[in-house]
Amino acid sequence: MLAETSFRECTGYMVDRIRTICEEFGPRPPGSAGETRCQEFLRDELSEFGMNPVLESFPVSQTAFMAAPVVAGWLGLLAVPSFWLSPALALALTVLAVLVFILEVISYRHVLTPFFPKHTSHNLYAALAPSGRVKQRIILAGHADVAFEWRYQQLFPRYFMYFGQGAVLSIFWLLLTCMATVLFSGRITPTGGLWWWVGLSQLLAVPGAFVAATFSRFGVTSPGAVDNLTGALVSVGLARQFKRAGVVPENTEIIFMVSGSEEAGLCGAEAFLKKHRQEWTDVETLFLALESFRDLDYLMAYSRDLNGSRRHHPGLCALLQNALLRNGLKRPFGNVRVGASDAAAFTRAGLPAAALCGMDPGPAHYYHCRRDSWEILDEDCLFKTLQVLSSALEEYDRNGLPTVR
Repeated sequence: MLAETSFRECTGYMVDRIRTICEEFGPRPPGSAGETRCQEFLRDELSEFGMNPVLESFPVSQTAFMAAPVVAGWLGLLAVPSFWLSPALALALTVLAVLVFILEVISYRHVLTPFFPKHTSHNLYAALAPSGRVKQRIILAGHADVAFEWRYQQLFPRYFMYFGQGAVLSIFWLLLTCMATVLFSGRITPTGGLWWWVGLSQLLAVPGAFVAATFSRFGVTSPGAVDNLTGALVSVGLARQFKRAGVVPENTEIIFMVSGSEEAGLCGAEAFLKKHRQEWTDVETLFLALESFRDLDYLMAYSRDLNGSRRHHPGLCALLQNALLRNGLKRPFGNVRVGASDAAAFTRAGLPAAALCGMDPGPAHYYHCRRDSWEILDEDCLFKTLQVLSSALEEYDRNGLPTVR
């Protein structure tokens, strides 16, 4: 659809706009003034290209989802001294901690939202109509918001996963020891040796629970240049290049989207689904999450999401994998084993979706911390992402989704 020189020019445009947003618009946590300024800026960019962008608001709890590990951690810490007063009370606290963790962090069910203040977030989108009748539709979405900084990722990037694993294991150890004490309460008494040793063993969980309780720094945010201004600007940049080059698909309506509040637990994608789902019953509608493009060696289609629990649409995943292969990148499918992308909201709702991502899933040293600045952007990865995505769109417009057996 576009020439190589067009991709190079678009890459420079993307880097310039990402730098502007990072330097001028302030922190962009979900539902913040900075997030709104960013999306208003991108709305004006889309208007300048000749698009007709729409900015829709929705309510969001800025900190509820990101506070889930903190809440679970503090409940765990409270359970340790409570054990000596009442194992049943300690068990209740640890059960609550585990439920919060499972429902919020593992399942993305927002049980904490009613207990936290509400803010206003936005979704931005603009549609490019085909030259003929609309036979199919694809939504390309990157998110504008950023995460509050993960304290131990900033401090110890090489060992961060051990901190996270230790926090999870600590909470579950407290649950198991409290449960065992309550179940065997007839044989374990405050003066019994086993009670003493069980109580002492819970001290092993204190460091991990403390890590959970101090997991996020709510006064500091990631600059979010890679995660996920790269995804947002790939969407906006492609819209710009299509309009500048006069490229119009024949059969496919393309919706270029910049979602809000992804870091609040996919809230922007869920709000967009709730508002527009009934409009998409006319033709096949696909959703493609564009997520963090910096590490070319890890640029791949993601076939599983939401902590690995959801399988994305096989046809859309194959379309992306074929486009990668045509552009010299032979890659396996990726799996979002920890966390989720906006595509997970659509897949969970039963709509065809997938994610395209270019970030070291290790996680990368810049993930959710201050190192995610515009200075670390990789233009080669952005250039190749544009090529792959343009190739996938062209193939989809001509032939639809590939058949996967």
